[in-house]
Amino acid sequence: MTKNFLDITLECNGNTLTFGMSPEGKKREFGITKYTGLESSDLEISKSDNALVDGSTVDGKKIKDRSVHLEATLRKAGSDNAENRQRIIKFFNPKYTGKMTVNMSGTERNIEYEIEGWTFKEKKNVDNRLSISVDLTCPDPFMRNIDNFGKNMADFTPLFAFPWMVLPAKSYNTPDPYKGLTLYGQVAGYRTLNTNVLLTNDGDVPCGLQIKFVASRGSVTGPKITHLGTGSYMHVNISMNQGDELLIDTDDRNQIIELNGENVYQYIDRLSNPFKLEVGENYLEYDADDNYTNLDVMLYFTPLYLGV
Repeated sequence: MTKNFLDITLECNGNTLTFGMSPEGKKREFGITKYTGLESSDLEISKSDNALVDGSTVDGKKIKDRSVHLEATLRKAGSDNAENRQRIIKFFNPKYTGKMTVNMSGTERNIEYEIEGWTFKEKKNVDNRLSISVDLTCPDPFMRNIDNFGKNMADFTPLFAFPWMVLPAKSYNTPDPYKGLTLYGQVAGYRTLNTNVLLTNDGDVPCGLQIKFVASRGSVTGPKITHLGTGSYMHVNISMNQGDELLIDTDDRNQIIELNGENVYQYIDRLSNPFKLEVGENYLEYDADDNYTNLDVMLYFTPLYLGV
């Protein structure tokens, strides 16, 4: 049976504060006495009245900024209160953006935050343990998976286990049953030219996708990737030389199209749509106007969650 625990880490400007209990049962620097806002954000529903229909019509729904409230007490008390006080004051600098990582009984998420306000709670004398009350606001309300998932659509299929396949001498320079290649003693794998891939988004809402086209084996014209479920695609009318890298990010907060680090958003096909990965299974397909077999296509995404 999973043991219940809450482990929170705040990171900001190279400094760290830890709260609660580690998965191994080790007490963190601060003991948590109260928290809110980890499970959900406020919802704003836009409605309009209709003179001929009872009630109203829902026009849209928006998840608002996440507000997190945290109260905690420093476990250590005594002569180093003054030092810890200055350390905590320095940590909660509102000029910097921080990252909060939460592990709730084995479910781990992270989110960026801004300091909305904080204070030391009242205490009876200077030797008492320091207690704090902190209010954080998260403009992007979604919790993120701590892992960034990736996939190379044009990958190699391995043909051996360990360490490799060594062919007998009489087999050297004979036709390879795989892809008609020629064998020279060792076979590692062959390139898979299947242009489709399945990505599974286990988050609570659709999430953006990073697509990196790399012209690894020669020139490419007009790289394109399509979401087969919705028909939406991203097509860039650009020519790539061998070694060029084209990066596309469909995240609402960070939409970019860059060739070797330079902005080329103006070359997007006007019918393109920066699609997202829907919750569940997503089938994608890549192509190009010319020489799609010269491409490596790397996909990266981070699932988003309503809370933890």
